[in-house]
Amino acid sequence: MLNLLEVSGVSFFLTFVFALGGLGSAAALIPTLVFLGVPFPVARPAGLFANFISTFSATVHNLRAGLVDFSLAIPILLPAVLLSPVGAYASTVLPERVVGAVFTLFLFFAGLMVYVPKRELFDATGYRWYPPLVGALAGFISGLLGIGGGALISPMLVIAGYSPKKVAPVTAFAVVFSSVSAFLAYLKLGSVDWKVTLAVALPALFAGYLGAFVTHRFLTAAQVKRILGIIFFILGIKFATKFL
Repeated sequence: MLNLLEVSGVSFFLTFVFALGGLGSAAALIPTLVFLGVPFPVARPAGLFANFISTFSATVHNLRAGLVDFSLAIPILLPAVLLSPVGAYASTVLPERVVGAVFTLFLFFAGLMVYVPKRELFDATGYRWYPPLVGALAGFISGLLGIGGGALISPMLVIAGYSPKKVAPVTAFAVVFSSVSAFLAYLKLGSVDWKVTLAVALPALFAGYLGAFVTHRFLTAAQVKRILGIIFFILGIKFATKFL
């Protein structure tokens, strides 16, 4: 029988640890929930809702501070919102083994991105088609896997020559809306278990604030990200044994 207190405890711990590194926890939270006995189709919308909760407050702060560049955010946001439900619907059509395999690859990708220095590899800042392409890809993957899409948006923009200081608030802004869009699709599909979702999301709200506070006072995000990369690789290996 599923222990919701255990689910809440894991959500709090993972969200806190990942908040220390300035990252969302959904990519680690979803496979951990699966290992605890939460069905994969239920874990994905729970992760999306937790992503929404954890990024909403950051976005409100960024908007008040005038940090969001709407000329970049809107071209990413619109296709992300449109494609997120498509990814969610695709997750119900594709075999669970295929979705699990894609998630496994994403975990290894996320772990690798923690260690690879994010620097410009090419200049796409003058191409209007690039931000919508990033949004479309991130939106579809967000809905398919329930991970919010931020882990794709951020590196894809930075390697294309966009300023990291501009990318962070734009990413958080886009993730809020893509997460909601995909979550509503899962809700319509009947995949949302509110007991599990709330057990995951409410602790994540407090843990996110606490993690940000501790990092600001005592740690640097770079120190923590090295540990998070290892967590991604461990989860990737465990998920590979389940779905590959």
